[in-house]
Amino acid sequence: MDKYFEYRKHKTDFKTEVTAGVTTFLTMAYIMFLNPFILSGEFAGTDAGFFDFNAVFTATILATAIACFIMAFYGKTWPIGLAPGMGINAFVAFGIVAGMGYTPAEALGAVLIAGILFLIVSLTPVRAWIINSIPKSLKLGIGAGIGLFLAIIGLEIMGVVADHPVTLVTLGNIKHPLVLLATLAFVVMIVLEK
Repeated sequence: MDKYFEYRKHKTDFKTEVTAGVTTFLTMAYIMFLNPFILSGEFAGTDAGFFDFNAVFTATILATAIACFIMAFYGKTWPIGLAPGMGINAFVAFGIVAGMGYTPAEALGAVLIAGILFLIVSLTPVRAWIINSIPKSLKLGIGAGIGLFLAIIGLEIMGVVADHPVTLVTLGNIKHPLVLLATLAFVVMIVLEK
């Protein structure tokens, strides 16, 4: 194992790598449930025109496991956890399927084409050219925008905010038990972070 993964070269050992792997799994485990929750329309309170929950649940686990194993053995000198992105799934479910009215099959077709194009770009020097031509401020802005998009989805799921016809967003029922539980969990998360 040491010969293949080169533990000594990277100043690590088997125990440290197993601990890192378990930690990575625990930080990514929520994706197994959140991805199908978003893509199935459970969040929107409907299943009309959305993906099947069980199929997405299974696909999420399989895609994550296969990608992580490939990364572990192919990218052995720099292994990272790979899983479906939580920004793109919300865009597909609410932007493309619910917002634009495309079917899940059409949305998956677009994702497949985008994936093939991404693979082609990744295998050529074009990838580095694209990354280097994006200003740092725009890169940071995109990350912040995706974070805020996911935050508003999370706040709406928790009931902290709700739809409003004029202002688009309004304060939800803050006395609801789900909101109180979410607030408590957020406070505990902040305390544990320190």
